[in-house]
Formats: sequence, C-alpha cells, structure tokens
Amino acid sequence: MVLFMACEKSLLPDRTVDADGARILFFNLSPDAPEMNLYFNDIRVTTQQSTVIGKLRGIPFRSSYPGTITQTPVATTVPTPYIGAEYFIATAGATAIKAMDTAFVSGHITFFSTNFNFEKDKYYSIFAVDPKATMAPVIIEDNIVPFETLKKVKIRVVNMTSGVAGNKIDVWSVHQPALTKPTWAPFKIASGLDYKASTQFTDTISAASYKYIITKAGAVPTANTPPATSGSPYTLTFASADVILAGTVSSLPERTTFSFILFGQVGGTGVKAPVGTFFRNRLK
Repeated sequence: MVLFMACEKSLLPDRTVDADGARILFFNLSPDAPEMNLYFNDIRVTTQQSTVIGKLRGIPFRSSYPGTITQTPVATTVPTPYIGAEYFIATAGATAIKAMDTAFVSGHITFFSTNFNFEKDKYYSIFAVDPKATMAPVIIEDNIVPFETLKKVKIRVVNMTSGVAGNKIDVWSVHQPALTKPTWAPFKIASGLDYKASTQFTDTISAASYKYIITKAGAVPTANTPPATSGSPYTLTFASADVILAGTVSSLPERTTFSFILFGQVGGTGVKAPVGTFFRNRLK
C-alpha cells in the first residue's frame, strides 16, 4: 500500500509550482484600432471569450490581457489587471508575434508583426501603440524582483503619449500627506522620458498618496510653495502650456509593483485624450 501510494500520480494540478515559460502582458493603446488578438507563432494567445454567438472577441483599446475587458471603451476606461494573474505564460524562445483583427472576411488584417526572443521566467509587456495605419509594438522587459526595503512601492513610468513637443516628458510627484503628518517636497520620478520608453522599476518611493503632474520635458515650475501647516501638500504650479496632464492622485500601498502608464494624444478628446493610470503589475 505504501509503495502504491508513493507511485500514484495526483489527479489535481499542483498550483503552487509555476509553469515553465515567459510571463507576458499585452496592452492595446492604439486609439483607432478595433479589437485585436495576439498570435505567437500563428497560435492565438489572447483568449477572451465572445459575448456574441459566432463572433471572435479580442482586446479593445484601453484594455490589457490578462485583464478586465470593456466592450465599448470610454474616456474613463483604463487597463485593469486580474489581481493575482497579471501575466499569461507563453513558451520561451524565438517567437513570431502578430496582432490581428477579429473580423474574418477574406482573412484577418494584420496590424503589426515582429520577432522577439522571450526568456524563460522573465516578465514582458507588449504595447500596441500609434494609429492602426502605422501601429507598432513596443516590447519592454519588466524587471519584477523582490523588494529590498519595507514600506516602499516599486514604480516605473511608461510613456505612450503621442504628440508631445519634443516627444519627451517629465513626471513630477507631489506628496499628499495625511492630516498633521510631515510633507515631502515634490520631486521628479521621470525626467526627459522619450515617447515609447520606460523607466526602470525602483523601490525608492514610500507608500503614501501622491498627485502626479506630467509636463513637457524641461518645464520649470512657476511656483513651488511649501505648506503653511503639516498635513498639507506643497503647491506645485507650471505654465498651462507646459502641462500635459495634472491632478492625478493615487494612494500606493507598500510592497506593490506598479506601472504608471501614460497614453493618448496631446490635443485629443474623448477616448483619445491623454490619461495616466497606475497598473498593478504584481505583489512581490
């Protein structure tokens, strides 16, 4: 009996052991593209089920995979992860990547195709950016590593905002302190960040609430006024012509890894307007 039980295989999968492969995230940030799917080596890897009989579903603008899918995105729709399942697993190695539409007539329309070598156990984000006529993929390795310090947040800035003069941005952080608590002075978390580029994850930011101001690269504050009392934030002001996006306030919990994703078009309206959102990559 002892020998039999030792040799018998469990009928239940062991979910405590990660499957082999690379971890992948996909973001559709192409403002005028229809729903699309990713194909790796001609195999579809985005697997949203259809809500309409006979219709293949894909990943719409302002959505991510894995993540919450919105059939009709609006100006408030932002990529939202599945907590605990932020990445899907794909076979590591040389991969032919395609993004294609979901409407099959004489064949699927291919929006972009590229090749990439995914490494086992590494994390990657794939961003579909630019209008569908010129859509291109941006593939960034996500350096997801354990925290080295307590009470900290890992954060990176991802700049997918088009139409910025000079194609570079600065991102300022303004601490929003709790009542009677000390206030930290504003500081940059990204300086001269190029379009389609990303900073690295760092854990030098303390868990707290912040307001973020996105400006043209090199913009100088017209006012940086300290608070008169504790528990109040600094007043950081820029010339209106230099501001791309302002007033984004978020509370960031400790030991959590975030991407601050900026996308949209300068001068755009509705779903094309610039937006900033904190996307939780994972706990670590």
